[in-house]
Amino acid sequence: MPARISTTTFWGVFVLPAVVFGLLYFPMVTRLSRGLVSPYAKADVRRRLFAATVDGLLVVSTCLLYWNSGVLLYLAAGAAYLLLRDAIKGQSIGKCLFGLVVISLETGRVSSLAGSVRRNLLLLLPGANIVAIFLEAGTVIRDSQGQRLGDRLAQTQVVEGLGAKDLVKSLQMWLIGLGAESGRASGKRGRAPVRTHSRS
Repeated sequence: MPARISTTTFWGVFVLPAVVFGLLYFPMVTRLSRGLVSPYAKADVRRRLFAATVDGLLVVSTCLLYWNSGVLLYLAAGAAYLLLRDAIKGQSIGKCLFGLVVISLETGRVSSLAGSVRRNLLLLLPGANIVAIFLEAGTVIRDSQGQRLGDRLAQTQVVEGLGAKDLVKSLQMWLIGLGAESGRASGKRGRAPVRTHSRS
């Protein structure tokens, strides 16, 4: 089990950063929104919140594993997932399940590794990350393009795209097509003629 932290450490590491981040959040959002223009439509907010909940539960699970075992690897895995979650084709597990993709506004392509790091770095700051969850969710709801502070720092936006449901449907269509193709191929060959023995 991890060692307990003192009250002074708790206030210095968690509470003070949370207060400072809370005070600076809206001025930063306002300042960064001036130069950011996006041609993409805002993604469905409910889907974004559900996707964030799935990702959050994965990170909380790693934290609980660390808390119960004291194995630092669990905590490192949770932090790595939080930071790099949008690096693979612009999708975290939650975004894949709900058909969302993070794209770069500079290139119009899916978010890169660097984009994922810039977008999610704020969520690793102790204390500030707890406040960021609520402030960022509120910004996603209010903003016309659904861009939170992390999106503005990374010049990214969450848009609707291919998700797990679409991938399953594509796989089903492929399998159906494969079966139909196989049926046509066997139909072309036809059956071997049946020999009949005539009695004379």
